[in-house]
Amino acid sequence: MKLPNIKSLTLFFLGFIFCSNSASSQVMKNKLSQEKSLYLKQHASNPVNWLPWGEEALNSAQKSDKLLVISIGYSSCHWCHVMEEESFEKEDVAQVMNEKYINIKVDREERPDIDEIYMKALVLMTGSGGWPMNIIALPDGTPIWGGTYVPKLQWVQVLNQVDEFYRSRKSDVLEYAKNVKEGVKKEALVRPTTEKEVYSKDLQNELADKAFKYVDKINGGFGNSQKFPLPSMLNFFLRFSTDNDNIEIKEFIKTTLFKIAQGGINDRLEGGFHRYTVDNLWHIPHFEKMLYDNAQLLSVFSKGYKVFKEPRFKEELYNIYDFLDLKMSSPTNLIYSSISADTNYKDGSKEEGDFYVWKKEELEQVLQQDYNWVSKYYNINEKGYWEKQNYVFIQTISDKDFASSLNLNLNQFKEKLKSVNKKLFNYREKRINPITDTKIVFSWNALTIRGMVESYKATADEIFLNKALSIEKALSDKMISENIIFHSNSSDNLDQVLFFEDYSYYIDALIGLYEATFNEQWLIKANDFVQFSNEVFLESNGYFKFSTTKENLYTNTLINLDDGVTPSANSVMNFNLFRLGHYLGNKEYSQHSEKMINNIIENIKERVTDHLFWLGLSHNYSNKFYELAISGNDAKQKAKELMLKYLPNTLTAASNASSEMYLLKDRYFEDETYIYVCVDNTCKFPVTTIQEAEALLND
Repeated sequence: MKLPNIKSLTLFFLGFIFCSNSASSQVMKNKLSQEKSLYLKQHASNPVNWLPWGEEALNSAQKSDKLLVISIGYSSCHWCHVMEEESFEKEDVAQVMNEKYINIKVDREERPDIDEIYMKALVLMTGSGGWPMNIIALPDGTPIWGGTYVPKLQWVQVLNQVDEFYRSRKSDVLEYAKNVKEGVKKEALVRPTTEKEVYSKDLQNELADKAFKYVDKINGGFGNSQKFPLPSMLNFFLRFSTDNDNIEIKEFIKTTLFKIAQGGINDRLEGGFHRYTVDNLWHIPHFEKMLYDNAQLLSVFSKGYKVFKEPRFKEELYNIYDFLDLKMSSPTNLIYSSISADTNYKDGSKEEGDFYVWKKEELEQVLQQDYNWVSKYYNINEKGYWEKQNYVFIQTISDKDFASSLNLNLNQFKEKLKSVNKKLFNYREKRINPITDTKIVFSWNALTIRGMVESYKATADEIFLNKALSIEKALSDKMISENIIFHSNSSDNLDQVLFFEDYSYYIDALIGLYEATFNEQWLIKANDFVQFSNEVFLESNGYFKFSTTKENLYTNTLINLDDGVTPSANSVMNFNLFRLGHYLGNKEYSQHSEKMINNIIENIKERVTDHLFWLGLSHNYSNKFYELAISGNDAKQKAKELMLKYLPNTLTAASNASSEMYLLKDRYFEDETYIYVCVDNTCKFPVTTIQEAEALLND
């Protein structure tokens, strides 16, 4: 008998009726209390005999021939804690789990490799993913069932029926597990192309049009239900619309950035953005705040400000900076991973979003004579209403128009709003703050360096550059030993698993620091880490494996090529190799990057919305890409003037003195500063002004 297909199996399991067993099991202290991860420690008092991921759990499953429950989440995940309260804290649920399963808890931020490999299986089995991610697996770790949040009754049904299925129809289960394993392997396949011209302009337009069909032209963003910022999507369409002078797509990006800035996803009092909204208006957030979102939104708003010159986009850079500085920065200058969605009260209760929402009476009391206009600005009405008499601020009229309605000029209104926001912030700070996970994730800090660099390149404000430099120094001092990068400060540095995203994002950050300072040490350091990455992560197909884990996971095929809420580490590395190939004249890097971008073409065609960072990079190869080499006594000053412009098809090298760097060699003259506009280091006649250089770029 054949096993039902993957999605049917999930429904099949859930369809059984659970017969309750009232016998209680003795609560046993589990081993998560010994872990450093906040998320794991939060489950240490559960009656479930949780084990951390490792040989003890896997060996125990093999010896006892018990299935594994692998439950993956993170400390700021609201639904992770809902399922904990409903199921994992309950004695009757724990009895089933402890008797029939070996139970493993995983912090996805600590072990992104485990999260990645089971997320691929979950999406294959159910068609979607998310957290908490709950996987039931064979003793060897091969998944046979997957789900996210499951209510208590259904969870116990699943546990009983999957175990029964394994005991009574093991051969069918093993065959099904084999199919899952093969399906995940196919997901990682890359089919090399033999075509010479891969990315024609017609194909790029076709793929962009295909992706654009999924956008919400009215409210901005992707889709018509819940909304994620998706920086890779925004960056792609910003570049595509600029390259092709596409007014419709440009307006879509502008609308999206305004909606994000004005919506409830944006914390107007302390700055910083929530992870996503549960509606399509950017209004009601899923209230956790993640570092990777805010780091990338620095980059997005920076580029948006360059293109549109909208002061609001520039303001958001400072709002994010203030939030990270105030609420997320550690004493060592590194940035914490996240802030929870929930408020934890002393009586043990938890409420999602309580810290951030407002009741009308509370606002009237705090604001008094200012309440009338503030309630209109932040929509303390049916538009801003959430639930339980609570409101979430949302702005639906521009600052300029609202200022006019108050007979104020824009600057006067901004000062008035700033004063009110400060008053509300001070009042809100008296509430119980949500828990901050003080874990330091290396790759997310590297993304933050890039975000700060982009903010500096948009504003020329040293505050952003200094922050980027301080984060990089702290990473170097605290989380790097020679070429070994420690992924997080909560993981054990012994037998450290190395993660490619740490290296890829860090190399990008180092290149960014060169782009901001023109200090060649950053390129030298970036090149060193590329060499190390090529030794440790590079596979025979030209892509880089996810991690160096030697654990016997259900498949060793772990190469991530998808651009999701963060870009693929491989797509970022492609851009790293492309730029360093130009900066250093390294033909091997250039050839490698071109091979990578060409061979992913079929993946992009099949699922374009999952590869938008890749698609944006394809323009580097199909269109002219310019090198701006600036040499002379005023080179860095001229480079900083160019830096303020949105020029996605260029890179800039600059030196105030003679340099041996590939793009700058033999181009220094004491009496004049020259700007060379080049393609593959073949340059037009040098010019001396920014305006002349721009004319050559537009020629």
